[in-house]
Amino acid sequence: MDIEQGAIDPPFMRNVGLLLTYHCPVSCAHCILRAGPDRHEEMSLEDARDWIHQIAAYRNGYVIVLSLTGGEPFSNLKLLRAVMKLAAENKLYCSVTTNGFWATERDKAKQLLQSLPEICFLSISTDLYHQKFVPFENVKNAIWAAQECDIPFYVSIVADNMADSDYKRIYAEILELVDPENIRAGITTPIGRAADIEDDLRYDLSSEPCPEVCQAASSPCIFPDGRVYGCIGPLFELQEKQPLYLGNLREHSVAEVFDRSETNAILHALRLWGPAWFISRLREAGMADHLPTVFVAGNICHACYTILSDPAIREWLQQLEQDPEFRRKVAYGRLYHLEETRMLELDGY
Repeated sequence: MDIEQGAIDPPFMRNVGLLLTYHCPVSCAHCILRAGPDRHEEMSLEDARDWIHQIAAYRNGYVIVLSLTGGEPFSNLKLLRAVMKLAAENKLYCSVTTNGFWATERDKAKQLLQSLPEICFLSISTDLYHQKFVPFENVKNAIWAAQECDIPFYVSIVADNMADSDYKRIYAEILELVDPENIRAGITTPIGRAADIEDDLRYDLSSEPCPEVCQAASSPCIFPDGRVYGCIGPLFELQEKQPLYLGNLREHSVAEVFDRSETNAILHALRLWGPAWFISRLREAGMADHLPTVFVAGNICHACYTILSDPAIREWLQQLEQDPEFRRKVAYGRLYHLEETRMLELDGY
């Protein structure tokens, strides 16, 4: 089966992330994970083997894709090869995120990708922050190599705002190499290392949150220490003190954590209506004092993080999570909008 571009955004939990490593040969100023050359935490092969077996067995092969991310997965080729081999043995397809540091020459880049035949999709990150460490020529080589190896891919760009001249320049350079549908753009989130340079970020502010729904919450991510979060976004900084912390695989099985996530009404409401819906409800509930007065324009992650980082809002959400009417609304919303029945089945509607 070929993995088309649309397959990287499958229905809930068809795609599961594995954060293989915090190590990265570069230390970009906007990295929410604070990955870099001095970070050496990584997923052990023993844990990866155990969790991949459990993932593959979950609901008789329900999960289709493993998204391998970091850090920089290519910084430990031995681990990357072993994990992808395990995935293939368990009939799972692999998508890999990279900054392309390894693509210093065209032919060498092609040879490397050919030596990793399990890669079914490649996400290549580049932007003003990455290019201070990884030359754009590397990105061009990685794109060329992916095309030569018939590996579907997209190029991911992050900018402080879409009107930024550097963003426009980089976008135009990439557009000379790929079609627009192969480019994904996002706004810098002032979390992690980016929080250290927040005063220098040139993003636009808005009195209203980003109105988008959260697509990232369709793909839970497993971290090296066993923690599982509803997405690979900045909420991991809040540890277990927020509703998108789904559990720990050192304490519970994959099936237990995944089944609980299917009935996590807050997570699925974010997928259905986005954080803006919650912010509107919070204002109606008289909790405006706990909400920010400005939001990073166009950045759904910032809107989500700002509300979930407030203890009073988390308590309100915990109460909302238990409300039968709200849960029913979410369950039927998933059926109507997303054609997903699992929450209806598990909650007994």
